[in-house]
Amino acid sequence: MTDRDLRRAKRTPCTLPVRLAWAGADGADRYGRGKCRDISPDGLRIETSETIPAQSYVNVRVEKVDVAGSARVRYVRRGGIGYVIGLELTQKVRQQLLDALRQTP
Repeated sequence: MTDRDLRRAKRTPCTLPVRLAWAGADGADRYGRGKCRDISPDGLRIETSETIPAQSYVNVRVEKVDVAGSARVRYVRRGGIGYVIGLELTQKVRQQLLDALRQTP
């Protein structure tokens, strides 16, 4: 039996560091760092040592390609030494990031 990829769009590998900012459950500002694992036309998958609640809104910054914007946490899973988080990016940020990644050697 073969595994089927049920994703709607192709994912592009990405290893860029990302900075994150969000409001915690107590309303306090939280900050963290992560690493991009892949990007698709719908969003970004990152790894981080901190968990962020699903459905939270976060500010994302990928400094190496100078792209920043907002995203919504779609899912959080334990993985490796931390968490794997799926972010749904706004359309503007997705396009900026995809364009920047195409230009990055």
